[in-house]
Amino acid sequence: MRLTASANLARDVQWSLVAHDGGDVFPLRVFPCVVGRHPGIPVRIIHPTVSLNHAEFRQDGERLLLADLGSRNGTFVNGRRVIEPEPIVSGDLAQFGGAVFRLQNAQSDLAMTCQGEDIGDLALALAQFEKLISESSVVPVYQPIVAAKSEQPMAYEALARSLLFGLDKPELMFKAAEYFRMEAELSRLLRRTELSSSCRDQQPHLFLNTHPAELTDFKRLILSLREIRGVRPSQPITLEVHEAAAADLNTMKMLRLALDDLNMSLAYDDFGAGQTRLAELVEARPDFVKFDRKLISGIDNPSSSRQQMIETLVGMCRQLGIVTLAEGVETAGEARVCRQIGFELMQGYYYGRPVAPPGGSKSSG
Repeated sequence: MRLTASANLARDVQWSLVAHDGGDVFPLRVFPCVVGRHPGIPVRIIHPTVSLNHAEFRQDGERLLLADLGSRNGTFVNGRRVIEPEPIVSGDLAQFGGAVFRLQNAQSDLAMTCQGEDIGDLALALAQFEKLISESSVVPVYQPIVAAKSEQPMAYEALARSLLFGLDKPELMFKAAEYFRMEAELSRLLRRTELSSSCRDQQPHLFLNTHPAELTDFKRLILSLREIRGVRPSQPITLEVHEAAAADLNTMKMLRLALDDLNMSLAYDDFGAGQTRLAELVEARPDFVKFDRKLISGIDNPSSSRQQMIETLVGMCRQLGIVTLAEGVETAGEARVCRQIGFELMQGYYYGRPVAPPGGSKSSG
């Protein structure tokens, strides 16, 4: 991509565009300031996805606006397509077709530094996120959870992938969602899609995930669970809550009661990943505790000092009537030690990778 500025730059320029693929700074010298491929305009972008007169920066008092000029491939601010003139501030991502920039203001945020590749990756993810939400472009996959003794599947954890480039993994989806503060909305979308894609005839036991942001809007979370129960009145469902999100005992107690009312189970996920929250096990008792994969990895190593500690926690959970699950089991040795310690359920690549809906055609995820 090659850019040119059409005239000598004034010393008092405040607004600038920083190209993600080279770090060059291109001041916005006059307003309105047109961006495009046409020769002679203030900011000329030589890029196949950019129209001759693609977009225009406008001043509206103290604000700066970005307007699309009927471009072929669209103008975006932080991944949102510009329909009407959109306010844009320092630090925002401006995208013209496939050309990505960050807007900077000399008086407010020129100290901010960003790696060019990271800016481009984030801009791509943000632009794709709009499509992910509007078109529900989610591909559900399901990983088996097996009984430790029989090694036969007794449930599946519902997970999600995407065919959209730049958003193929859950962590990338939620990274983009965090930018828009839409983590809870994305989490609800994934649950709806995962449930609707699972086998209606067999209706296996599904473990569905939550995002910590959902617990800050408890009523909305319960409404989404009621919708799920309305669609699948009798399907066994367990809701997973990350250990770190279980710190608010009052919220967890209310969630426990709500799930009981909906005939759903509760699981604490990634147990032991941070501070092992023993109080929650007693005060807001889950049905399942999923021990974090970091605790399980290499547990069959003779020098591992974790075995005794984990065995104690597993025994405590079982005394409370809580089913224990070892996550991230990848080898026969790890599986053997987990059985010896007393785990009742296991999950991991040793027993299967995430696949197509249970009861449907199997394909690797």
